[in-house]
Amino acid sequence: MSNDRRTGESPSERHTRQISEMLMETRVAAVGIQVIIGFLLAVPFQATLRGMERDAYVVSIMAGMLATALLLAPSVLHRALLHRGQAVWLVAVGTRLMLAGAAATSVSLVAAALLVGGRVFDSWLTYLPAGWTAVVLAVLWLALPVARGARLDRDER
Repeated sequence: MSNDRRTGESPSERHTRQISEMLMETRVAAVGIQVIIGFLLAVPFQATLRGMERDAYVVSIMAGMLATALLLAPSVLHRALLHRGQAVWLVAVGTRLMLAGAAATSVSLVAAALLVGGRVFDSWLTYLPAGWTAVVLAVLWLALPVARGARLDRDER
């Protein structure tokens, strides 16, 4: 097997680096969603939630728990399969788990923003924090990478 012409890495070195990068990314993302869940867990003990607020809370906490599981899974899989020659599989599956974790995080954030909007505003403004959050996440986490990927695909032809 030959070294990568851009980085000079062997395939084994590249996979080792990719796993290391992925695990660092999961640690950062998992801590972020866990902080959000920590705050959400306190909500029912401090406020009475009814109707849309209760629904937004349940969606937010469930999506946050799912995000935590998805974002921690690459580290757990890495540890469980350590020294078993699964680097390529771990990078491929870990990447998918992280993207699914980001999607669950976005659902949790939008629902949490809806909960906040319902507590702070009484009019159509109730939906403003959730809408703003959804737009920002859609642009940064969806539109930007899709547009860049399409550009790279065009440039490779």
